[in-house]
Amino acid sequence: MSRIDPQLAYRRGRARRRWAGLAGTPVLAVAAAAAVALPAGAAPPQAAARPATAPAAPSQFNPLDPYLSFGWLPPGLKLVSGDIAPHVEAIEGGHKLFGDDDWNVSAFAAGQCHLTAQAKSLTCAPKLGGITETIDGGAPAVDGHPAYWSGSTLIWQYAPGGWAMLIAPFPIVSPKGQNRPPALVRQAVKIASNVQYGKPTPPLMFPLRLPGLPSKWRVSSVFYVGKAGVLTPRRFALTSGKPEPVADGGVVYQDGLPVYDVGGFTTCPKFKYIKDFSDKSKVMTVNGHRVVLNTLPRPHNYAQELCAAHAGGMALNIRVEEKNPPMTPLALFRDHLKLLGPDPAGWTRQPIG
Repeated sequence: MSRIDPQLAYRRGRARRRWAGLAGTPVLAVAAAAAVALPAGAAPPQAAARPATAPAAPSQFNPLDPYLSFGWLPPGLKLVSGDIAPHVEAIEGGHKLFGDDDWNVSAFAAGQCHLTAQAKSLTCAPKLGGITETIDGGAPAVDGHPAYWSGSTLIWQYAPGGWAMLIAPFPIVSPKGQNRPPALVRQAVKIASNVQYGKPTPPLMFPLRLPGLPSKWRVSSVFYVGKAGVLTPRRFALTSGKPEPVADGGVVYQDGLPVYDVGGFTTCPKFKYIKDFSDKSKVMTVNGHRVVLNTLPRPHNYAQELCAAHAGGMALNIRVEEKNPPMTPLALFRDHLKLLGPDPAGWTRQPIG
């Protein structure tokens, strides 16, 4: 995980624990749930089906264009963060980032999830590692859609071909769900029923541009935070179109291509080098900015990082997990980076180019 923001990686792992394995390497966390079938004859209540003309779920999400938004949250709560990958998008509502009372909504792209016979479980993204939510009972309809409970998770089909989940800040819920607090249950259903899909949202605004990159490179996934009405990427990764095999800190990424951390830290780590064990650091000045280069040479964990704690009014870390990548973090910072300053009015929605 990123050495720059371990709390971020931990937080996103806890919030997204149920789809941590989607990218094939469950480095965020381990999804854990005991298989519990519905009692005999206890079929979940079904809501009236949506009209056949209802818009289908998107085949994939655009990491640069948020698809999900909250239509309602309990008083005092707000959107604090979100993350977008092609197969799944998520938003988090709470009092503050990394809070303990947050509500997390995840929506899967079309065809990623399948409900088993008798609605005993929901399996999502089997080709990407797969997760299974074991259903322990029916839930009130969510905006006219059938809904189910899996512990502290509310599950519903938000559109033809697409399923969504809301992880509620319940206390520990028994496998059969008897102790879900009624007040929080009502809030969960109201939040889920008011989630908006494909409606206009504040755009993601990047405080930097990445000129001169190869034409096939693009943003693969984003973790963003909401602040003063602006959705700002805190972490994003690039891809050249190949499958992203690794998940970490709210993004999925491709080995050999960079992951960018923007903000969230004020100092850069430095390490002394001990042969075959520790990391090693080098401090230098690049384009007028003091940066720290770190290399992690240990077996099975090779990575190169460039960290600048004060570059044009922002903190920036670039990480590449490959010994001989197409571009090193140093080259990316020196030749393929334009900082846009601290004022969001000068930021961009299209960071590449």
